[in-house]
Amino acid sequence: MEYALVALWLVTYLLLLYLGQPLAAALLPDLEDRGATVALPLGLAVVWLVVFVLGRVSIQLGLWVGLLALAGLSAVAVYRGFEVDHDAYARAALVFAIAFLFLVAVRAVDPAASPVAGEKFLDMSLLQSSLRGTTIPPEDAWFAGETVRYYYGGHLLASLLARLTGTSGRLAYNLALSGYCAMLVTAAYGLAGSIAAHRGFSYRRAGIAAAFFVGFASNLLTPLRFGGAVLEAVAAWAGPLGVFPSVLAAVWNWFAGLLLPLPRDYGIATSTSEFSYWPASRVLEGAITEFPLFAWLNGDLHAHMMSTPFLLAVAAVLFQTFAAGTDRSQSRTLVTVFGVVPALGATIAVVNSWSFPAVGGLTVLTLALAPERPMMSLLDRERPILNYDGPFARPLLEARTLALAAVAGGVVLGLAWLLSSPYWLAVASSTGGIGLFPDRSTLAELLVAHGPFLLLFWLYLYRYSRPVVASRAVLAALAVLLLAVTVAIDVVAIGLFGPLILVGWVLLRDERLYTPAPPKATDAPKPADSDAPARPGFETVLLVGAAGLIVLVEFVYLQDGAVSGRFNTVFKVYAQAWLLAAVAAGVVLTRLIDQHHPALGLSGPRWRRGFLVGAVALAAMLSLYGGLALSGHFGLADSAASLPGPLSAVPAGVVLGGLLLGLTAIGWLTLRRVSAAIPAERGAYRAGSRLAVGLLVVSVAFVGGLAVVDAAGDADPTVDALAFVESDHPEEADAIYWLDREVDGQPNMVSYPGQQYQWDNAPASLTGVPTVVGKPPESVYRGGDVYRQRVADVETIFTGRPAEQRRLLAEYDVELVYVGPHERRNYPDSTVANLSAVTVEKQWPAVTIYRVDQGALGNGTG
Repeated sequence: MEYALVALWLVTYLLLLYLGQPLAAALLPDLEDRGATVALPLGLAVVWLVVFVLGRVSIQLGLWVGLLALAGLSAVAVYRGFEVDHDAYARAALVFAIAFLFLVAVRAVDPAASPVAGEKFLDMSLLQSSLRGTTIPPEDAWFAGETVRYYYGGHLLASLLARLTGTSGRLAYNLALSGYCAMLVTAAYGLAGSIAAHRGFSYRRAGIAAAFFVGFASNLLTPLRFGGAVLEAVAAWAGPLGVFPSVLAAVWNWFAGLLLPLPRDYGIATSTSEFSYWPASRVLEGAITEFPLFAWLNGDLHAHMMSTPFLLAVAAVLFQTFAAGTDRSQSRTLVTVFGVVPALGATIAVVNSWSFPAVGGLTVLTLALAPERPMMSLLDRERPILNYDGPFARPLLEARTLALAAVAGGVVLGLAWLLSSPYWLAVASSTGGIGLFPDRSTLAELLVAHGPFLLLFWLYLYRYSRPVVASRAVLAALAVLLLAVTVAIDVVAIGLFGPLILVGWVLLRDERLYTPAPPKATDAPKPADSDAPARPGFETVLLVGAAGLIVLVEFVYLQDGAVSGRFNTVFKVYAQAWLLAAVAAGVVLTRLIDQHHPALGLSGPRWRRGFLVGAVALAAMLSLYGGLALSGHFGLADSAASLPGPLSAVPAGVVLGGLLLGLTAIGWLTLRRVSAAIPAERGAYRAGSRLAVGLLVVSVAFVGGLAVVDAAGDADPTVDALAFVESDHPEEADAIYWLDREVDGQPNMVSYPGQQYQWDNAPASLTGVPTVVGKPPESVYRGGDVYRQRVADVETIFTGRPAEQRRLLAEYDVELVYVGPHERRNYPDSTVANLSAVTVEKQWPAVTIYRVDQGALGNGTG
């Protein structure tokens, strides 16, 4: 295991986080942590944007100028009084370290960038190509001589970190993946905490809850299928005391049977041995319903997950506008909305174009639903230009508010498009347009995919709307009307999520519920005897956004050419919806537990106890997927897995759990002692000591945990994404490793194009050495005719007449010819090696790599 390299990357991330914190504090002064938890994505966005501009001359130049730009902006922020908040930094750094080392451990036992069950060949090719190249856009490893036609920004950023640390692509792959995961969890923790604190609730509890929903929770498929089996196992273990779990298992299976099987025919399991991590990502028929933990386990360094921390950075910047209102100067608000947000939007556009519209959507929702209307916050006008006080004054005011917010959102997207226009004009692949009215999701599918969020959000909004709509008759009439509309248009999502959008919008705009924001939060619940309950906050904006995205894909989808129907649209949009809903859920759960007031529904001591019990039960249910997946992933699912020596009688899972619990207790006690021993006046020293203790405990847990896993199952942990080639494909391993290590730059190569999700075209995919034509997705990016022509040309190069072979080798400027098992199988009559301009460069028993002398092609005789 490359422990020193892991430490180097962690230190690099934490140094960049520290370097970016003054800038984050200047941009986000009203957040509880002053932006510390999003300082890393904000700082990396600065570096990335500079590289995006200067990288057309030199990526290396852009990297160093970008780092200097980040340092300069932070220096200006410090000069203007926005210094590093060391307590906030220590907290953010520790959360980041926990998430980072957690995923490094996960990837270390299965680090392979394999072609099956994901897009790892595509992701590795983009990373390696970005590392091999000297300018951007990077060359397409699957289409030699042309730049990529794909959103490459996240892979470019990963390559910048690899350059900064001197790391090869095969080792950088999983370390960059772990960094994206850690940035996401840290940003979710801080954003949810700051949203809760803005209304007077616990920063820590909301942050932990959001980090759980983002980083570990799953949908309901696994608990529904396996909950009964787990309870039966508990009953068997408990012996005579197992009657209650056994009865509970029967009740649970009855309840699960109401929703299962889904159209995909997922039935109730009889044993946890039936578990696979894959089905939970395929709840909807004809669509992908990934959640973050699945994506991290699957190991794709893919765009829809790399954009997540930047989308939360956008949300944090907009929350600053929401929270500050007119307390902030108009000029700073304008710079934030029309400067910072578009810059982040441009970054997101190139990292993951699917998330680009969400930047505009969040801007519209924030401005439309903020306490201060955009007329005031953006235009500094107390009254509209055309004053009207008639009976329709309020509807007109709301319409003007929404219209102005929509215009502002459009301007933000327009500016972001201009900043990223080199990508849109030269790189972005064309699509087939917008499709309407795809196949609809069923009630069971939506409940299984989104049930936990639906439960929390309905409870939350009900407790606020009940005092406003006090009549039960009115509530019943509204429910009947909703049911009738849902049945009439046959869109179940409208019935489930439409009320969330409508009620959330009304509650944020209802003047009767307005109360000034309470003082800054401590970690104590808001007192129940306050004059009025704190109104819903920015978490409602996020839940409205998430609900809107889920409803949207029931009506429209993008015809991207990769897969028919809404398959890809649901895949990419649901990732965004989960992200927004998870942050909102962290705040909502905290407020359900902590906020109780006579003016609210579902309020009082008994409800608080009920919500606490419900929160524990919900966390247990949503952790079942992670528990089963990780126990299998680490080889601990087998009860026979144990350690050698004196601990051989103890299951390895018990040893690992005991180690982690023990270290957690030791770390918590030590942190308390450090806090008590060092006076608050020595803030930086105290924060540094706490961080040092935390990092030490987390590092020991990381190393010790991997040691236990390795001893129990011979995992041989590593972050090397190409290590699997030696064990799984030994006949080609030496050749691929040679291409990766010994071949400099990007010489064009010819090899078998290959099929998607299969072991072929590995030489180009895993090393970034560009081949004339690679995997079939290129037909989507560039057009079927263009792709098929290159496929035919490759066949001609291998088997055609000598004159045609020489012509095509020259036309594609081919320098290397790779002849391995796939080439021999698919071109059994290959004659390219007979050309006088083609000589053996390197040879192994199953692979020969030839060198093409371009200067000799015109003089060859065959």
